[in-house]
Amino acid sequence: MPQVFSSRMFFAFLVAACVNTVCDILECAVFDYLDSTFYVLRRASQGLYIGTLIIGAYLMCNYVYAKLIRGKKANKLVVLFMAIPMVVGIGAVCFGKIYYSRTGAGYYYNYGPTVQFCYFVGFVYIFGTLIMAVFRRGKLRKEEAIGIIIGLFIWTALCSFQFLVHGYQVSSVAMMLMSLILFLSAENPKEYYEKNISNVRNKDAFHMMLIDKFGYNRHFFIASVIFSGKSTVLTGEDRDMLGDLQFRIARLAEDVIGEAAYLSEWNTLSFAIRSPEKVERLMSLINNYKDENSNYKLTYSVLEVPKCTDDLDEALQILGFVSREYVYTQSSPNLVVNDRIVDKMTYRNNVETIVRKAIKEKAFDVYYQPILCVADGKFTSTEALVRLRRAESENFISPEDFIPVAEKCGLIREIDDLVFEKVCSFIARENLSSYGLKTVEVNLSGNEVVDRQTYSRLMSKMEKYHIPPKFINFEITETAYINNDEMFKENVQKLKELGSTFSMDDFGSGYSNLLELLKMDYALVKMDKEFIWNCLDSGKPENMRMLEYSINFLKDYGLHVLAEGVETVEQAQLLIDKGVEYLQGFYYSRPIPEDEYIEFLKAQKGERL
Repeated sequence: MPQVFSSRMFFAFLVAACVNTVCDILECAVFDYLDSTFYVLRRASQGLYIGTLIIGAYLMCNYVYAKLIRGKKANKLVVLFMAIPMVVGIGAVCFGKIYYSRTGAGYYYNYGPTVQFCYFVGFVYIFGTLIMAVFRRGKLRKEEAIGIIIGLFIWTALCSFQFLVHGYQVSSVAMMLMSLILFLSAENPKEYYEKNISNVRNKDAFHMMLIDKFGYNRHFFIASVIFSGKSTVLTGEDRDMLGDLQFRIARLAEDVIGEAAYLSEWNTLSFAIRSPEKVERLMSLINNYKDENSNYKLTYSVLEVPKCTDDLDEALQILGFVSREYVYTQSSPNLVVNDRIVDKMTYRNNVETIVRKAIKEKAFDVYYQPILCVADGKFTSTEALVRLRRAESENFISPEDFIPVAEKCGLIREIDDLVFEKVCSFIARENLSSYGLKTVEVNLSGNEVVDRQTYSRLMSKMEKYHIPPKFINFEITETAYINNDEMFKENVQKLKELGSTFSMDDFGSGYSNLLELLKMDYALVKMDKEFIWNCLDSGKPENMRMLEYSINFLKDYGLHVLAEGVETVEQAQLLIDKGVEYLQGFYYSRPIPEDEYIEFLKAQKGERL
């Protein structure tokens, strides 16, 4: 079970309930099979039975209190104050007189002022706990509140029955029923373990454990093992392989440091560790772990509490950011969470807030960067690029910052839709074809191209503004997100049949590779600017062979070739000499807003026809 205050109270209550049941059996045996000469034994069995009832009621009160203060430290004064009736009741049992008698049917029962006082103490606890649970049930999960209230009602009813009807011992039954109800509704250990990974606790258990530790202001480390693969899109076989690896790491870690493993994220095992020496031992274990059959890289990260943060919500945000995003930007096998990483997370979260607001307000701008056709010597095409301005200034947020955030948050489709709407509106409003423009390149994320609704959405916008599909060239970005080849091919085929063309973005970097070329019939391949610059590096003349080979290979394959990042006339001439057909870069023009782009077109030789 999770080692939190409420679970410890529940375990103590279970023990009290079991001891009370044994004492109940013992008391019945003593009174039924031994005569009055065994007075001391009778007195002891009576005292143990009544005392454990009071202790059980006190522990239940503490359990509900612990549930209601989740995330806060238990107040010792409150716990001690609640213990006063229990101490007085047990004192009365030890030093007061308890009488016993028989009913007409021959059943023994206890009576007298001491017994009545003990009943009163028990009722105070049960009624007090019930009132606390009913009036503050909003602090509990729905199933917890229902279980606690039903259990306390049953306990109250059975205790009232025992008090009013002599000769029936049902208080033990009430405690055991209470235990069973809580077990089923709130404290079943199976609810805190991953179903597919033996002995690894789940995210709910992780949160419960952290709530308890943060509530007690404890100094500790959250050590995490992050499993990063080639893609975040997993097949069933990939998940089984990852689960098996996580199981083995969790078992080894428990053997080495004696701490339980929690699956804090789908790709992360986390451990709460008090000792710095154990943190070092676990790091050594992870760094030296070898598995020839695994395709996963293991990264070890450490978050120190409260040095890095003393806020639970922020800690969870940091852990999620490191596991889901930051780890994929790092090559180091070890990460120590520091202020720099927290600042990156804060910036990332601010970007997400700005993106969400911009989507709501349709506040994205579209800039256009002209593309030179070498054969015509004219700028017959252009690329539409999305821009996001900071609300408080004229500065822009780089697409390299907000596009990945949008993709991670599932917002990229809405951005693509907004951009395409603005592009179509601009084409129609300014009649761009009259300037000699033949195509406009529009980015289409790999995430969107596998959406079943993409074709109808794109078509509806082109029809709305009367844009010929052949005027649009879709530039596929982030092909790592293409995990449904059939839907991808279907959308592409439908658009191609209407006349639209497609180009591969960033060839030579990231996920744009030869395998992606085989997935579909691209018309154009855009060589990434970093690839171009590396190939043109005068200090590495051997890289030029790679450029020549790539251009010749792509053209032999029937593809047109565009080079990005052209910044000097020397670069442009060299690329033209090597056979590049289209050029794009700051040498010709930076991305510019609509009005400047129109002025650019007017200034060209291919001015308004």
